[in-house]
Amino acid sequence: MNFGILHESRLNEKRVCLTPNGAKSLLKRGHTVFLETGAGLASGFNDQDYVSKGAQIVFSQEEIYGRSDILLKILPVNEESLGYMRESQTVFTFQHLSVSSPDVFSGLRDKKITLIGMEIMEEADGSRPILNIMSELAGQMAPIIAGNYLGRDPMGRGVLLGSVPGVAPASVVIIGAGTVGTSAAKAFIGLGAQVHVLDKSINQLRKVKDKLGDRITTIYANQTAIEKTLTFADVVVTAILERGAVTPRIITREMVRDMKHLAVLIDYSVDEGGASETTRPTLLSDPVYVDEDVIHYCVPNITSGISRTTSIALTNVLSKYLNQIAELGLAKGLKDSHALSKGLYTLGGRNMQPVLNRRFGIKI
Repeated sequence: MNFGILHESRLNEKRVCLTPNGAKSLLKRGHTVFLETGAGLASGFNDQDYVSKGAQIVFSQEEIYGRSDILLKILPVNEESLGYMRESQTVFTFQHLSVSSPDVFSGLRDKKITLIGMEIMEEADGSRPILNIMSELAGQMAPIIAGNYLGRDPMGRGVLLGSVPGVAPASVVIIGAGTVGTSAAKAFIGLGAQVHVLDKSINQLRKVKDKLGDRITTIYANQTAIEKTLTFADVVVTAILERGAVTPRIITREMVRDMKHLAVLIDYSVDEGGASETTRPTLLSDPVYVDEDVIHYCVPNITSGISRTTSIALTNVLSKYLNQIAELGLAKGLKDSHALSKGLYTLGGRNMQPVLNRRFGIKI
């Protein structure tokens, strides 16, 4: 089987889907790994690092697509990449198909592509192995981002997340008590911020309270509570995810308008459309904008900012599933792995996620 590691250059993407050590594990099983030249460079892995493990370097997108049975990507498949794909290829990527264009969905169907969304892979116990590790990394980045723009001159208000005697700490509101929210809350607490976590699940709130103790305040996320907490927040982090679906826009423009002058809104839900009416995707090279007097940070590929750590962490988790396919073959590997089967957006071009039927006009 031929595996192809693509060089992602759109949207300031710096991560690579598989490190040299990850490639080695496939090569040891008798398979071939192609690397598009420069794919790992921004994460600190040069072509020779891969060659030393036995990978082969290719020098064009046409070649990497043309020679690979299984494509390993970071960024979503789009119309351009579909143009390079061969019929019946398999792709691993972070697709977020609910916010992809209908043309992409049609192309996947017409070319009979098997698309595995790493963000929706799910084990039998409900855990999401790849999403969880990426979410932990993203959550830890939240205080770094918030602290930078909250105190940044000339844009920010000159506010420190923590405090000194006689000065109150910054107020942080986190909407969503999942992996991102919990990881962010832990990191903000470590810097001395006052943290409020909101969620509609009492069980999730109990888990985060048990984990982080009385240093956080947990609040049931009804509309009134969201509106109230936003008015006193110096930092708002939205970490809402509805598996495979578009994120509901629970924050209205009016609510943003009532926030503090130059408060910071970090919308981690931007990958699935965003949790605020004022959200629009930004780039790592130009990550923020001000709307309704609030600083917005809405970078979809946020962990690309720590590309080496992210690439290693991703490889550590993904290798298990790639090795399963390498040992069993694609069909049996997909069948025997709960996580892989749950991660299927399309199988031979056929939609495997019922939540997308209405989105793409599929009759049941």
